[in-house]
Amino acid sequence: MKAYRIIHIAANIAAVGLLGGFLVYFLLSYSGLPERIGVHFSPVNGQFDVFADKLFGFYPFVAGGVLIGIFSLLTLLAKKIKKLGLNITEQGDKVLRCAAALLLDLMKLMWAGFFSYWTVCVVKQVGMGNGTFLDVFRVFFILVLLATPILFSRIQDKYRAVPKERSVSTDNTAAPLEKPKSFRVTHIIVNVVCLAALGVFLVWFIIAYSGLPERIGVHFASDGNFDVYMQKIFGLYPFVMGFGLFGIFSLANLGVNKIKRIGLRVDAKGELMIRCTVIETLDVLKMIWSAFFSVWAYCVTNQTPMNTTFTYALTLFFIAVFPLTAGRIIVTAKKHSIKDSSTQ
Repeated sequence: MKAYRIIHIAANIAAVGLLGGFLVYFLLSYSGLPERIGVHFSPVNGQFDVFADKLFGFYPFVAGGVLIGIFSLLTLLAKKIKKLGLNITEQGDKVLRCAAALLLDLMKLMWAGFFSYWTVCVVKQVGMGNGTFLDVFRVFFILVLLATPILFSRIQDKYRAVPKERSVSTDNTAAPLEKPKSFRVTHIIVNVVCLAALGVFLVWFIIAYSGLPERIGVHFASDGNFDVYMQKIFGLYPFVMGFGLFGIFSLANLGVNKIKRIGLRVDAKGELMIRCTVIETLDVLKMIWSAFFSVWAYCVTNQTPMNTTFTYALTLFFIAVFPLTAGRIIVTAKKHSIKDSSTQ
């Protein structure tokens, strides 16, 4: 797996270096930019659709950095999950994990390149073109997503393991700790509410679909008014995003449960509490995004602007979630820290 390690390290250095290099380029160009610049592009024609203070020109670096961080966490999950639940050999398990990590590395490179080009367009104050660049990026992104399950399926077929007889363990002394009942109930309620909210608005949109004009507002600018008008079929966008994010957070939830060790020196109860804390955070993120895209869907269905107070409040809540989660984990880790056995 030496080749894998070399490619993995090179891809990460390239992605971070690319984004970092264009950050330096933007900083050197910053003083020469006007006070208000175009900072966001229309997904339809690639031209500027949002103008703001030039400080918002840092957006591509924030977005790119966040995405690289998310893909890095997913890579860590791919390495740390104890069992993949697939009937494959040990070698196949390694190959599948490496393939997942390299696909995530490819995602990092794609988004680093995308936001680097975004930076060039912001500095030069020119659009991304007539949609050609965006279309090429979308096609390449979709091809990667479609190729992923095919690749994993081929690996699974190639490294399929011979069925083994299942041994029955008679040791019942080490029963694992169970999550609190209140946690399990709350977790179920949150997931049901999130899916129900998006589902209700999806049914509402389908019912109202025939009465909508052929071209409707589907995207909002920073002031809450529509900035992109497209065929009404694109009114399904908030549902695609809402259900998609729900699925991503649910997969992350599964990863949190499957990781063998969390990497902190805490006792069993502390580890369980930390896992529950992370899952609760993922549930909160589900609620935030389901609320956001439910309101988005309501505004699209009724063709009304989005309330900016609501979006600002939701943004502040979203930002506050992460330091609160980190604080809870730190407190739990200290309270349930395992003492060094050599001192006993």
